[in-house]
Amino acid sequence: MPNLALPPHRIDVCLSEKREPGMMIFNVRPGGSADRIGDLGWILGLNQAGEFPLNFQFDVPSQDVRSLANGNLLFSQTSVGLIREVTWAGKPVRQWHVAGKYQDHAPPIDSIEIEAELFHHTINIFPNGNLLLLSAEAREYEDWPVDDSDPNAARYTATVVGDVVLEVSPEGKVLNRWPMLDLLDPYRLCYDSCSPYWQARGFTNSNDWCHANAVTFDAADNSIMVSLRTQDCIIKFDRGSGELKWILGDPGNWQQPWSDKLLKPVGKLEWQYHQHDCSVTPSGTILCFDNGNFRATPFAEKMTDRESYSRVVEFAVDEDAMTVEQVWAFGKDPEERLFACYQGGAYRLPQTGNTFMTYGGVCTIDGEATADINNAFAQARLIEVTPKKEIVFDMWIDGSGESEPLPLSSFRAEFVADL
Repeated sequence: MPNLALPPHRIDVCLSEKREPGMMIFNVRPGGSADRIGDLGWILGLNQAGEFPLNFQFDVPSQDVRSLANGNLLFSQTSVGLIREVTWAGKPVRQWHVAGKYQDHAPPIDSIEIEAELFHHTINIFPNGNLLLLSAEAREYEDWPVDDSDPNAARYTATVVGDVVLEVSPEGKVLNRWPMLDLLDPYRLCYDSCSPYWQARGFTNSNDWCHANAVTFDAADNSIMVSLRTQDCIIKFDRGSGELKWILGDPGNWQQPWSDKLLKPVGKLEWQYHQHDCSVTPSGTILCFDNGNFRATPFAEKMTDRESYSRVVEFAVDEDAMTVEQVWAFGKDPEERLFACYQGGAYRLPQTGNTFMTYGGVCTIDGEATADINNAFAQARLIEVTPKKEIVFDMWIDGSGESEPLPLSSFRAEFVADL
């Protein structure tokens, strides 16, 4: 993994003395109209001074990246079904592959097999070293609507894709499996629940019912949180029993018994929509990147792409009272507004309390904001702000000025205190 040219970018602000000491590591990959046809990817490390001491480039797109307790890096290449552990110098340590991606050809030599059809979006780690992954399955449901935007839509027997949370040992054994279709209402729809996302990924004529994109472990109570994009919610369930603890999101369209698990808002709160990258902050609150698509649930009027905005939002949850309070947000004020219709991340930094934000897929058509990912030009914007929302770092990943314009995006960023 040689160090090669950086992706096209520009740094507009870098106030090093106000930034968090350490390094942010993140991926860059083709995005928007190039999302499934691009053949390159980067894992980058950005330090406090705005320099790039880490630069790995690949001939396949990279995806999520995590820092391990042993000092190594763990990153994924979902298109080829690989998870790789490397040193900071890029030396391979271990590699895993999902069996479903290697049915017709041999896996890489010395790779550890995981018995799963696929994994997607994020990777994470339990404190004991087990992998925390997302997979997917398809089931058929009768009397399912053909359209999530029409209250009078026809009904049919539908193929519904539900995400599956996996706990996997370092040796590749699947230790726990938590299907979202068993945990939530398979008939509850949000906008995009009928989208064809999974059809290009091997699930014929299917519907993208929940679209998990982040999963994280909460050691405080041995539980797991999952971000479900096309359910417009974050959920928490017990790792031991699998019991659903709560649902954080717009209360629209939930039926009993799931409605009994909804967190009730306290004070002025704006729900998140199509969110990414939920995490627990050092103070125990919940942080996520609120992409903001539609800002409504069926069958309320959708917000237009031109009006839409993304934000980072922090929630405080009282599990005894089953309430949620919005305690901090960035992105709604006019001078902050930017719409990143897909991908994205939010990380609360431990020393300064700054927040590092990844506007991962800022998509436009002829300069206008859009959620039409497949036909859009994509850029990414990475921002660090203080608790009082002063911007101390601002960088665009922007391939628009290349001789052949290059749409690029970024999934999320991870913090490393030092090398």
